Amino acid sequence: MPNSQFRLSMIAASLAALFSPALHAAGAGRVDFATGGVNAVGPDGQTRPLTKGSEIAQGETIDTGTGRAQLRFTDGGYVSLQPQTQFRLETYGYDKDDPKKNSVVMNLLKGGLRTITGLIGKTNREGYKLQTATATVGIRGTEFSITGFPDGSIQFYVSDGAIDVTNQSGSSTLNGGQSAVVSTPNSAPAKTDEKPFLPPVVSAAQTQIPLPANAVQESTTVVTAAVVKPLVGTYTGQWRTAALSTPLLNLDAPPGDPNTAPTFTLSPSGLLTSYGYGGSMNRTVSLGSAGVQSYGNDGVMAWGRWIGTVSDSSAFEGGTYTYTADNPLHYVVGLPVTNMPTSGSATYTMYGGTAPSCSPACTGAVSVGSSLNVNFGNLSASTYNLSVATGAVNISGTGALSFSGGGVNFQGTSTMTGSGIYGTGNSAISGALAGPGASHAGAVYAASYQTSYGGAFSTITGAAVYKQ
Repeated sequence: MPNSQFRLSMIAASLAALFSPALHAAGAGRVDFATGGVNAVGPDGQTRPLTKGSEIAQGETIDTGTGRAQLRFTDGGYVSLQPQTQFRLETYGYDKDDPKKNSVVMNLLKGGLRTITGLIGKTNREGYKLQTATATVGIRGTEFSITGFPDGSIQFYVSDGAIDVTNQSGSSTLNGGQSAVVSTPNSAPAKTDEKPFLPPVVSAAQTQIPLPANAVQESTTVVTAAVVKPLVGTYTGQWRTAALSTPLLNLDAPPGDPNTAPTFTLSPSGLLTSYGYGGSMNRTVSLGSAGVQSYGNDGVMAWGRWIGTVSDSSAFEGGTYTYTADNPLHYVVGLPVTNMPTSGSATYTMYGGTAPSCSPACTGAVSVGSSLNVNFGNLSASTYNLSVATGAVNISGTGALSFSGGGVNFQGTSTMTGSGIYGTGNSAISGALAGPGASHAGAVYAASYQTSYGGAFSTITGAAVYKQ
C-alpha cells in the first residue's frame, strides 16, 4: 500500500473515533488473563494495573513487563501478548449492525504477540491494520504471530489464512504456514522456514496442572539494548548449552576444574559467537557458518539458539557439527558471581528462555516454567521446579540441587508427574548462578516422558534465565 493511502486510512480512522461516539465506546474489550505486573497506560500517561476482567479502551498502551496478557475484543478478536511487549490500541470501532463502520488500528511497539482476528477482520478487511516498527499488516481473516528481536528485525508468521506485509519496499503476501523476517522499514520481507515459538491459545490457568506465572512459551522474552546495555565482548563467566542429541552433550557445561576458566564472546549486537574454556583442554566452540536466534540479552545474561554448522576445537570432539531448526543448540551465558551470599535463601523466578525443542515433535505448542530455591546457608537444601505443557501433556516435578565450584554451579534431577503420560517422566537441569550478589542464574534443562506403554520417549530441551 502506498504511504499516502496508509496516511489517509489513518486519518479516516482518527476522524471516525472523534465523530462516532456510539461506535467507539470506551470499552473495546476485556482482559481474559494477565500475570502480575501487566499495566495499561492511558493517553494522559496514567498507569493502572490489569487483571482478569479489566476493561481495555482505545488509546491505551498495554505494557506486559515480565508478565503476559490475553485480550478479548468485543468483536471476538483475540490477542495474546508476550513478556516485554508494548501494544497500543490506536482506534477501535465495532458495530454488528453495520459492518462497513468496523475498524481497528493496533500498534505493536515492541515484543511479540499472537492474534486471531474477530468479526472486524472478517467483515471489513480494509478496516483492519496492525502496525510494527518495520511493516504494517493487513489481513484476510486469519491467525498470525509477530515476534520482535533485539536487532530490530521482526518476524511474521501465519498459522491460518493470509496477511499482507507492507512497508516502504512494497507489499508481500504470506499464506498459512509461511514466515518472513523484515529487518528495517525499507527492506523487503525475507521468507524463512523458521517458525516463531508461541504459546497455545488456551491460557496456563486453564490447564490441568497450572504452570507458574513465569512460564516461558515463546521467543519474545527479550530485553533490548534500548532498555539495558547488553553484554558485548569476551568475558570470563558462566555458560551452558543443550541439544536434543549429540553432537555435544545433551546438557553441556564447563568442567569443574578451577584451572579451566569458562569464557564466552558476544558480538557487537549481543549475539553469542563462541564459548569454551582454557587449561590443558583449551576448548573453543565457535559459531562458524551457523546462524543465531537471539532470545534475550539484558546486560547480565544472554540466551538464544544456534542453527547451522559450528566447530569444536577440543581434541576429543574436534570437528564440525550441524544443528537444525528442529534440533538447535540452546545456549545461556552470564557474568561471573561477585559478592557471593553465604547465608539466607532466595527464590529465583524464570524470566526468559529459548523456544524449547521437542523430539519426536510434540502435539501442540510447548510451554515451560521453572523456578529455583537456593539456601545459601545450606546449599544441600536447595531445589528446583520444572513444569512442561504441550497440547497433550502437562507434567511437573521438583528435585534437589547439588552445588559445586564454590556454590556457583548446580545440577539436579527430578521425577515428573501429571497428565498425558505413561507412568512418570523425568527431568535434568544444569546451570550456574551469575551476576552481582548472585542476582541471576542460567540453566539448560531436559525433560523426557512416554505417552504410552512401550512407546518412544519424547524429550524437550531448552535454556532458561532466572533472577531473584
